[in-house]
Order: sequence, then C-alpha cells, then structure tokens
Amino acid sequence: MKKKYIILSASLLIAVILLELIFPTSRLSPDRTCPFKHDFDSIYNQQIKIPSVNTVFEKNDYSALNYDAPVGVWISYIELSQMLKNSTEDSFRNEISNSYEKISSLGANTVYVHVRAFSDAYYFSEYYPLTSAFGDSEPFDALQIMIEEAHKRNLSFHAWINPLRCQSEKNTLEIPREYAVRKMYDVSFGEKIVAVESSPFLWLNPAYKDVQALVYNGVGEIVSKYDVDAIHIDDYFYPTISDSFDKSAFEQSGHSDLSEWRMSNIDNLVLSINAQIKNINPSVLFEISPQGNISNNYTQMYADVKKWCKNDNVFCDVIIPQVYFGYNSSSPYLETINAWSEMTKENDSIKLVIGLGVYKISEESEFMNTENIISKQISDALRLENVDGISLYGYSVLFNDDELAEKMESEREAIKIILK
Repeated sequence: MKKKYIILSASLLIAVILLELIFPTSRLSPDRTCPFKHDFDSIYNQQIKIPSVNTVFEKNDYSALNYDAPVGVWISYIELSQMLKNSTEDSFRNEISNSYEKISSLGANTVYVHVRAFSDAYYFSEYYPLTSAFGDSEPFDALQIMIEEAHKRNLSFHAWINPLRCQSEKNTLEIPREYAVRKMYDVSFGEKIVAVESSPFLWLNPAYKDVQALVYNGVGEIVSKYDVDAIHIDDYFYPTISDSFDKSAFEQSGHSDLSEWRMSNIDNLVLSINAQIKNINPSVLFEISPQGNISNNYTQMYADVKKWCKNDNVFCDVIIPQVYFGYNSSSPYLETINAWSEMTKENDSIKLVIGLGVYKISEESEFMNTENIISKQISDALRLENVDGISLYGYSVLFNDDELAEKMESEREAIKIILK
C-alpha cells in the first residue's frame, strides 16, 4: 500500500492561490470580495473552466485526521433520521456515540456521515435549510456533535453530501424563500432545478454557474466552520440520460455532443469543490465514491472517472468505487476491483479505497448464501498492491440485531480478524 499522501500537484497549488481572488453574486456572498476568473490549462488535453467562486471563507487551520489505510463505514440519512427524530441534544449524542463505538470495535478508523442529503443540512447553514429529520424536537447542531464524538474515538470524520439531489417538489415548496434552492424553484423551475420522471426528488442542473456556486460555497461553509477531515460525495450526478433534463442549457451552450458536455459540467463541479476545500484548509481531503461499474459512470452518470484518477489531486484525493457486486455478478467482483486497480496504479497521489456492499447480505442470494463473503472481499481487495483501504455500506445491515443478527455477528468477527 502507498505509505502517505502525495503533496498536492502544482496545478492544484496554483488553483489554491488563485482562488483567493473571488467575487460575489446574489445572497451567496458576504462583503469581503474581489474579482476572479481563471482557467486550468491542458488538463487531460483539454481546458477545464472553473466557475467564479463567490464567497471568501475564513481559513481553517485544523490539521485533518486521515489514515494511510482507511477502513470506513457509511452512516446515511436513513440511520440519522432514526437517531434525530424527536431527540434531544444529549440523546442524539448518546446515539451517535454508540454507533461510533460499534464501528471502532470492528477495526474501522473512518466514518462517512451524511450532512447534506437532499439540499438540506444537519447543521445551521446560510445556504441550505435545516433538515426536517428533527421532527418536533428543538433543532441543534448535529454536525458539531458528530465531529466531536468521532474525534474522541480517533475516527476520521468525512462529511458526506449529495451535491445535486433536492427534496420532493412538495417539500421544496415548504422551504423558506431566502434559500437558493427555493429561489431557483420559484424563478427557474425546469432549468436550474428540474423534476425527473424516474425520481421522486427535484434535481439541480450543474450546467449553470450559480448552481455550481451554491454547491461549492456550501462545501466552503462546512470546511471553514467545522473540523471535518474530508468532504465526501457519492455517485449521484445526473439523474437521467434523457435530453429533456437540460435541453435549454445544452442548446445555448454551443456544444454538439450532449455526453461530453455533461461530463465537462461534472468535471467543473468536482474541480471547483476540490479547489474550494484546499483554499480553506489544504489538509482536508476530497473524495468521490462513483459507481463500481466503470461504464455506467460514463453512460448514466456522466462522470469521467478515468480522467479523475489520472490527474494527480486536481479533481480529488481519494476514489471509492462502489463495488457492490458478488463474485458471480454480471460485473464480477474480482474483475471489477482489478479494473479499478489498473486505472489508478500509475497515479500514486490518488488513494484507491474499495467500497463493499454489506447491505446485499439482506437482499441478494450470493451474499445471503456465502458465508463471510464481505471478509473474503476485503482480503481480495487488500491483496492488490495499490488498494489503500476498504469501506462498508451500510451501517444498519452491518450491525443488524434483528433477523440477520446471527449471520452478521459471524461476518463482523471474520472482518475483525482480517483487519487486525
């Protein structure tokens, strides 16, 4: 395994310096501003344009806690909703602490915790409305509590956001009008915020600079105000392959290839998020968890994962493909992890962490019928020279104490042995 993180590439350092020069638009901007415009030249034989970053955030000199060999567990909004509903600050602290204790006992050292799942926030934000997960209880800063309790146990805390997914249309109408998501709905519905037939949620359209600015300024707010160790995004980029999603923006773009244009929009988004993070605190990592099926990233998500893996730390520091496949799957596990290993082996500055689908034990026959399949997958992944670690999704099945309790206890014991 690689021994340490490689220092940021020269390109990213240039970006970090230049990102000091920023100007405001609309409500997203405080007073401290100055003009900025910059292009990254010759990234992967093309020019990537970074949208103007609108807000100057206060630097954070916290020294991020990250591990050479990460072993992570995802805690999603589903688990958090159960912990938060009608809770008090003290009861939530107890709940999240108990979860962390279980994770630590497994041998894990990292948690990926939802802090923004539906363009809402588990903290008090200037950019996003507070999550409704509190129910009728008095809201509090859940993010601060989650960070404090993670660090007490030497767990690296990675703030997990879904950058483009919003709430349902009904719930969006309940968002106060001062928030950007509601403003976009009122003024630019069908363009900047879009309903998708295949999804119950609204989605932001990354073709627009103010949409991207909302996303990376929201990231800047987190990195500036909180001692997070990484910002984590998953595979939710474009929600549909239908050209109706962004027809107007594409027609106005002057581009002729929809797929290439969409990929460039996502490139710009992740590039800008990473640059924003490093401008505020260079020690904080940016990681992306794309689909495990490499082809699907291109044909469905418009995520150019090969480019991201090739270009040092310009796009991200860590790649965590969701290899939620069995050995006999249509995308076989061993074949898939080898493909990701090949794709990253020439770039020592990108960490490769294999994401494993523990949840499949509750729903897919190969996982249900194969004893200790996850521990076997961990062993196979860690045998590859340039695999740095593994991550487990998700928490609820991993620590199931109902119908899967006996099977999961056996699985956890096998995982502990591998991770020792």
